Amino acid sequence: MKAYRFRLDSVLRVRRLQEQAATQRLAASVRALQHAQSESVRARRSLEGMAAPAGRVTIGAFRWAHAQSTRMSETARERDEAVEAATEAARQANEAWGIARQRTATLERLDERHVALWQKEFDRSEAAVLDDLATRRPGWKGGSP
Repeated sequence: MKAYRFRLDSVLRVRRLQEQAATQRLAASVRALQHAQSESVRARRSLEGMAAPAGRVTIGAFRWAHAQSTRMSETARERDEAVEAATEAARQANEAWGIARQRTATLERLDERHVALWQKEFDRSEAAVLDDLATRRPGWKGGSP
């Protein structure tokens, strides 16, 4: 009997590569999300830590403090938007990975079923050969009886 060979092995190999690529994209998007979140936290802390000028200040110092506050607020808002974009990218990458994993798993299950059927047929043919050997008359050399 021939050795087992999954007819869709090349497709399975491609699907595994696609899943691996999707896994790498997911990991990259999660890293990007974590980076965006840490940048957002840092921008918020900088904004919260900004002290208003105390006492009597010149109009120049007041304008500088206001401009600085506006820039920091804008930076914090941009970082929050970056977090939202990174969250969406991570969600899409996770969805793509799930689809790739499902497609791979389907072919792997099909391969497992085919292996089981092949093994069953192989065992049956081996049993038939052993039965023939066991029931053969002594001195019989094969051929027709």
